[in-house]
Amino acid sequence: MSVVMAVNALEARYRLVELEREELKIQCKVDDFHQWGAPALDAAGYQQKEALQRATPHSKRGSIFWALVERNAASSQGSFGEDSDVNDEGIVPGVDLILCHCESHMFDCVFRKRNGEIVHGYSHHIGSVFTLPSHRGQGLARFFLTSLAKRLAKRPDAVGSVLYSDIGPTFYDTLGWRLHSSDMAELNLASPKNMKVVQEGHTDSAAPLYLDEALDAFLAVDNKRLETEMRTSAYNGKEVFAPLPTRDSIEWQFCLGQLYAKLRGFPTVPKQCGLKIYEDAFVIWCHNLKESTLYIVHARFPADDPDATIRLLRAAIVEAAKYNLQSVAIWDPSAALLDNAITTTFDIVKTDREDSLSSLMVFNQHREEATLDLPIWLNNEKMAWV
Repeated sequence: MSVVMAVNALEARYRLVELEREELKIQCKVDDFHQWGAPALDAAGYQQKEALQRATPHSKRGSIFWALVERNAASSQGSFGEDSDVNDEGIVPGVDLILCHCESHMFDCVFRKRNGEIVHGYSHHIGSVFTLPSHRGQGLARFFLTSLAKRLAKRPDAVGSVLYSDIGPTFYDTLGWRLHSSDMAELNLASPKNMKVVQEGHTDSAAPLYLDEALDAFLAVDNKRLETEMRTSAYNGKEVFAPLPTRDSIEWQFCLGQLYAKLRGFPTVPKQCGLKIYEDAFVIWCHNLKESTLYIVHARFPADDPDATIRLLRAAIVEAAKYNLQSVAIWDPSAALLDNAITTTFDIVKTDREDSLSSLMVFNQHREEATLDLPIWLNNEKMAWV
């Protein structure tokens, strides 16, 4: 059977669906609980966590549950993947199998074309793809994702799609989500230098950051600065992609740290989400109690001011210790973190991540034909993770 015939056969049997009904979203979380919920949470706690994120402004703005289901008599009879065929009518939760599912979350982004044109739009970031164990090994995940990419490319102002691979570097790369640098700097709180920072404690006079309108305004200015950088001659003839953080997108991760802190009985839940010394020296963090890590999800570390970087890292270490977290992690670390003044003060190790591998697809309507070069990915930080 040819590839085209095989795809046609799959399209005749299955539907790509946007799940809108809450009961179907809950069914998805029942299905994937043992893979991603347990043992950190029980079934009720996992549903609480998922409902919390679905209720955030970031999710309500543009997040979608996608599913692959078998056609039945109650299903729409439109063309596969088109508007008439993606509704969730006729699907009965707990009866009809949701063979594959994932979520996509919409981020603001900016893309520079080779000719210097700047495109503003959205990138759709895909959460973990789940296939029912009974239906694995049949090529359904590949078919599901290939179909989803086509659908996402048609959404209004769509620029690209991002996902983070936990199954190695090749599978998603072959489907068009090209693998990018996935390095990380980590500070283990148990190491001697870092433990000393914990023991000394730390109070900094810099401005604390919170999930408020001031943070949103600050990020908007910083995003404009990044776009100005992208317009410079340093990127002539190159493609450049950058997801842009907002208060709401930061909250989508931050609220989980608050939930886990409450469930684990901490006397207070996290409120401060970072520290700003000045415009080129700030960190924004999220507490991942499940991984026992304080993630620096977005930051600027000034290359010419190691003292500022030291202050920011000290504040992060003390915040991590407050919630008994074992490490501080920074994705896509800047060269400033390897300055001699930094490595003398802290035990900091740069490594390549083994999971959550950064993978990017820029949709073809924004690219030159037949280009195989990877776009430069700015803001390749934890803030874009879903």
